[in-house]
Amino acid sequence: MMRQHNFFTTLFYAVFFMAVFSGSVLADQASEQIRNSFNGMNNGQGYLFKWRDAGIDTTGFYGSKSGEIRLVNAGNQTPDLLAYKIGTTANVGTGTNFHFQTFCVAPELISNTSEPLQSQLNYNSNQTITFNGTALTLGVAYLYKEFAAGNLTGYNYDYGTNRVTSAVLLQDAIWHLMGLQGQDRIDFMADPSTDWNNNNFLSYLKNTYPTIDWLEIYDPANNYNGLMGSTKVFVMNVSGGDDDPWWKEGASVRQDVLYVTNVCEPATILLWTFGSLGAAGVFHRKRRKTL
Repeated sequence: MMRQHNFFTTLFYAVFFMAVFSGSVLADQASEQIRNSFNGMNNGQGYLFKWRDAGIDTTGFYGSKSGEIRLVNAGNQTPDLLAYKIGTTANVGTGTNFHFQTFCVAPELISNTSEPLQSQLNYNSNQTITFNGTALTLGVAYLYKEFAAGNLTGYNYDYGTNRVTSAVLLQDAIWHLMGLQGQDRIDFMADPSTDWNNNNFLSYLKNTYPTIDWLEIYDPANNYNGLMGSTKVFVMNVSGGDDDPWWKEGASVRQDVLYVTNVCEPATILLWTFGSLGAAGVFHRKRRKTL
């Protein structure tokens, strides 16, 4: 009986540690695969799109060029929109019917071309960064994930001035969480010591999750104890056309925006491995009976 107990104990721990280790490795690989698949679209140019008003306003933004940006398809291949709320933060279809809403994580939009823009996901060394090397923070990743799903507390998704107001405030929160307080166009968060009380989205993070460090560098391979669920958020490095590749310092169009997608959680490995543990136990008992 003791030998049988030792067998199951040893097998349990071996499978458990294998599952945890494999889950971590597969999470990294999933992020890399998402990046490679996204960046490989449209002959290696990534997602091709144009800024588009589509009936919002003449600039294509909710919020006077700082807020929601609509990215409208301009290529033959498109990324998945499973993490977005269709009809609210994205739309599907062919051609320009395909689009999604995003936000800036850089101080300004540099754009002087009418050509389609190309974008590629940035992921390296377990982080996703902007052109100038600023890493995405957990607070930005969480807020955008909730926004894209149509679930962000305090955000008014109804078309009109209330949505513009929400977009402006969320953009300010994103800039603050990225260390870009000086970009606040309305001086809404001029005093960094009070930003967390003056902005409703920052206050929501502070009051709802008081123990979380929202300025922590976000790792797409980590779901933060379920906080990020099955989603991964990336910085999209945007630049203009074939003559101005995204990595070129002098590109006529340079911007960093956000993209989120759903993935299969590595936790499913645990289900598989513990199922295997049970099967191994059955096999072991049957084998003992035949000896």
